[in-house]
Amino acid sequence: MPELIPLSEGDVEVLAQGLGSIAGKYGITIQTCGTNGDYTRYGIHSSGCMTLDILGDANGIVFKDLKHKGMRQGCHCIESRDIGAYDTCMNGCKYCYANKTPRKAIENYRYHDPASPLLLGTVKPDDIVMQGVQRSFQRG
Repeated sequence: MPELIPLSEGDVEVLAQGLGSIAGKYGITIQTCGTNGDYTRYGIHSSGCMTLDILGDANGIVFKDLKHKGMRQGCHCIESRDIGAYDTCMNGCKYCYANKTPRKAIENYRYHDPASPLLLGTVKPDDIVMQGVQRSFQRG
């Protein structure tokens, strides 16, 4: 996997301007998630990758009108619960943020037990299992 090199602020501006220009030319909407940068001058809107509007529009569902605190700094997504773990997926998608080291996913697969309620390994006698609070955002 190639080494990721952070972009300078100037590089990000050039990239945003170029992407915004291409999107405008072809009528494509671009939105950011996980950033505090303001790129509206390039036609790029701040949103989230998983908002109630996006999920509702895609699935024909009406959700409650809720404010979201996001999952991390700069995030505008709805609250969610991760059900996976990093470096565990065997699909090998090149763009996946969840597999930082594809070889590690292959190694971790050895710890998967289909009879276990855990993704990797098994519940041990000294483990504490807690029920997570789940609530619906659906209007109704």
